[in-house]
Amino acid sequence: MDSREYQFYFVGTPIGNFDEMTFRAVDILNSVDEIWCEDTIHSKPLLNHFKINKPLQSFHKYSDEKKVNECIEKLMNGKKIAYISDAGMPCISDPGLRLSRAMIENDIEFTVVSGACACINALIFSGFNTENFYFVGFLKEKAKEKQQQIEKVKNLECPLIFYSSVHNIEKDIKYLVENLGDRDCVVVRELTKLYESVLRGKLSKINLDNVKGEFAIVVDGVKLEPTKMPMIDYLKIKLDVLDYKDAIKETAKKYGVVKNQVYQLYLDNFKE
Repeated sequence: MDSREYQFYFVGTPIGNFDEMTFRAVDILNSVDEIWCEDTIHSKPLLNHFKINKPLQSFHKYSDEKKVNECIEKLMNGKKIAYISDAGMPCISDPGLRLSRAMIENDIEFTVVSGACACINALIFSGFNTENFYFVGFLKEKAKEKQQQIEKVKNLECPLIFYSSVHNIEKDIKYLVENLGDRDCVVVRELTKLYESVLRGKLSKINLDNVKGEFAIVVDGVKLEPTKMPMIDYLKIKLDVLDYKDAIKETAKKYGVVKNQVYQLYLDNFKE
């Protein structure tokens, strides 16, 4: 057991194979008063497998503010609570983020119990550069929001990681081809499960026969030609993902100019 106790725990759970469950996660879940989760029916097989018998509360994307307040009130009255997502790390494309913010706003101590994360597994499968990457998550449902989402990332040089469901994977792939171009990609299905599969190739060539399961899509970053892009535009792209010092350094290196020149460009156009 942990030598230090917290009031609230975000606990990572397997993304597929139950053997990914850590000893620490089992200990923590056995020690708390309640376990909150996205879907009690979905979480019960995992908890039963490890003989964890604690009261369950559902907390999903449709839960209202009363549910958040209920959690805070219980913690302030001395209860210990853990939150788990349906799979992987809480708060990553997961409603647990609202609880995280509530803990911070109410000065309640919490900790994170490490576990598997599908986007990291998928990135490693890709073989693309892992020095930097951008996690996009699920594409938005509304067309305008989706377009804003893709505009923000389409010019990044680092790999882009998307999640997709069995119901959306085909239209998501089509959308990415149309809006990112026909880039190299890796599509990973059913991570760590019996039928885990990895598809590699151009986005337009991915064969999605017998579509089942949950998907992670890793799309390689754009291959920029700096001589064809104004330096100020390149600097703006870098400032979206790096602090200003690293953005200036990378821009200077890319364009073969001294850093002071780029720094002045930054001061004239982006410094508030």
